[in-house]
Amino acid sequence: MLTVAIYASDPDRLGHLEQILAAEPAVISIAGTSSDDGALAALLTHHAVNVVVADAPAEDLLSGWRRRFGGSVVVVLAANIEADALELVQAGAHAVLPAAAPAAVIIAAVRAAAHGLTVLPDATLATLLAADLDEPETAIKAGEGESPELTARELEVLTAMADGASNKVIARRLGISYHTVKFHVAAILAKLDAESRTEAVARAAHLGLVML
Repeated sequence: MLTVAIYASDPDRLGHLEQILAAEPAVISIAGTSSDDGALAALLTHHAVNVVVADAPAEDLLSGWRRRFGGSVVVVLAANIEADALELVQAGAHAVLPAAAPAAVIIAAVRAAAHGLTVLPDATLATLLAADLDEPETAIKAGEGESPELTARELEVLTAMADGASNKVIARRLGISYHTVKFHVAAILAKLDAESRTEAVARAAHLGLVML
């Protein structure tokens, strides 16, 4: 039995998700529903919640949930999944589904995420994999010790980030796709153990990877 909490700022969406999840009583027990961060925090504090099903949460909320309640996995329903999937996973989502996902898909994602799997729709995964990623490159190590290793392309993207360039500007500057830039930015943040572009650039500057 999986214990699930539901988050949605829109009452109709909250009711819709509760109806879907309540239809599987043999698999899912609903700990409660919430329409704001405080109410969800209370739920996660007082219940052993396995999965949070969240409708269109902001990335900063996801990051906060990951820091405070890392024991609960998060299934996100996103309004613009093609544009936001990577950022949502980077922020802490374990599964990202389109907002209009059918009930059977939501239930399957909840079960898969609870068992440690990352879930993305086939079309979204195919788009990310086909996003004209560069051929394997030589990794560039930032100094001694435990410093992260960045590929040549990641270093180019990082340099553009330090210039304040947006993903779209970086894509035009380097002649690669927008999705490829998002992929590289997510990889850079992970390697530098940063939660934001600003933090990544600051850490990169400290390591001597970029000049500010």
